[in-house]
Amino acid sequence: METNDAREALRTADRAAAAPWIEYPPVPWWHPLFFAAYAAALTLSVGLLDGIASALVNFGLAGAAIAYLASYTRKRGTYPRGKAPRELRGPFALLFGGAALIAAAAWAIGALVSVVLAAAAAALATGVLVARYEVLYARAAARTRERLA
Repeated sequence: METNDAREALRTADRAAAAPWIEYPPVPWWHPLFFAAYAAALTLSVGLLDGIASALVNFGLAGAAIAYLASYTRKRGTYPRGKAPRELRGPFALLFGGAALIAAAAWAIGALVSVVLAAAAAALATGVLVARYEVLYARAAARTRERLA
């Protein structure tokens, strides 16, 4: 009997640790569009502006990112901390690997062709990446909920 109690206690602890990662309100429909616009603005700022203008715009972009994360944290009631459930590793790898590839491609396009074209490519690729990530994350979160049920 104690073995079952210990197992149930472990399952309860696992569910509690995973909850901030898998229990969340739906992201707004404009989520991928926000990140697409952000990628374009960042690309244009880095590629076209110099000196104080670049610093001010980049400071504003950093502020926008912080404000967005703060509002999303308030909406969720928390921000996930600690180790994520294993099911989320694939979506995270896609997001971070994709972001690195987009940054490298935007740099190359900006250096070789045009900063404006680089910004458009970064926006399109980022919007698609974030939209795909959201789908994969939702599926992975559902699998995690099923495993911990």
